Amino acid sequence: MTEDEARRIAKVSATEVLHELFLRLGVDVDEPTQVQRDMAFVRNWRLSAEAIKRQGLMAAVGVLIVGILGLIWASLKGTP
Repeated sequence: MTEDEARRIAKVSATEVLHELFLRLGVDVDEPTQVQRDMAFVRNWRLSAEAIKRQGLMAAVGVLIVGILGLIWASLKGTP
């Protein structure tokens, strides 16, 4: 067996294994553009979740700061 034959056999074997793996994972390997669109959707979903988390944290910090400033203001005004 030559090196070229071994590479061809390895390439065919790897292609078959990956094809079977993706089929088991529910990925339609015959429609690569659909898979790309699905991955883009998941990426956008992840980015949206990260943005919501970041904005929620900023809102919580803002409420905390406003609350502390309100307490300071109330104590300076002399009202309980």
